[in-house]
Amino acid sequence: MPTAGRKYYIDVYAVNTATNASVSYKGATARAAREQSSKSYGRLVDGRSSRVVLKRSRPEKRLKYRVTGRATVTLNIYVRSCEVPPLTAIRVQLEREDDGEVLATHVVDKSFEKALSVGSVVAGSYRITMSPADGRTPSKGRRHRWTILASTADSSPYPRLPDDARVRLATKDCRSALVTWPLPPGRTPGPQRYCVYVEPVTSSTAFNACARPRRRRKSVKVSCHVTGSEVRETARVEERGGNKTMIQTISGMKPGRRYAVDVYASTATTTKTKEFLVYERLVVDVPRTC
Repeated sequence: MPTAGRKYYIDVYAVNTATNASVSYKGATARAAREQSSKSYGRLVDGRSSRVVLKRSRPEKRLKYRVTGRATVTLNIYVRSCEVPPLTAIRVQLEREDDGEVLATHVVDKSFEKALSVGSVVAGSYRITMSPADGRTPSKGRRHRWTILASTADSSPYPRLPDDARVRLATKDCRSALVTWPLPPGRTPGPQRYCVYVEPVTSSTAFNACARPRRRRKSVKVSCHVTGSEVRETARVEERGGNKTMIQTISGMKPGRRYAVDVYASTATTTKTKEFLVYERLVVDVPRTC
């Protein structure tokens, strides 16, 4: 049997059975196709997020995940888009590696969602597949960027966000702006930290919602506030329509400039980075004259 990736020389002979004479055709070379290496699969570590990029040359991503231990567990799979809102919906599928049986599948069309929660999962190897929900290959030059996290823990490592996770502009003048963003309804399991970043919009101002806040320049950080039942609230919070809303004044803006406002939410109450989520970016056009 040919070995994958090896080059072989192929010669063809024709034999006259009456005279036993033979003639050979001009030889050719062929290379056996390479099998899909196990290295082409990503490998998920429990509780640690991994990046997934879907593009024209690789419209589907498969990741391996292993469950250990004797007791059955509940496997939770979280996905989030690096574009807020996402550019396309994604199908997430979980299957057993041994027999390929599909255990669960779900289509995600939000920037963040618990994609799957599968109970009574036994020890063994599993495959998680991510692909565009419409089955179409991404167009040339287009990339769909996501992160995925698999965890058997009871609680989510991510902060809670409201269904409408947009930063809104309340008021503005030639030098400052007042922005607001809603807090999740009800009581969060623990404190949450909200950090505000503001920077002028230029042609090179690309926003990657999966990039950690520490990659942002310190000069664009406005403030961080912590809210929650276990800590003292350090931000201005108002009740609006029965929901809590956080308010931030941004000063030092320049007339006629355009600014991007980003709000990061995290379960960390200190500068130590944990899993985070990002509100939908707000762009503010500062008036030239007031």
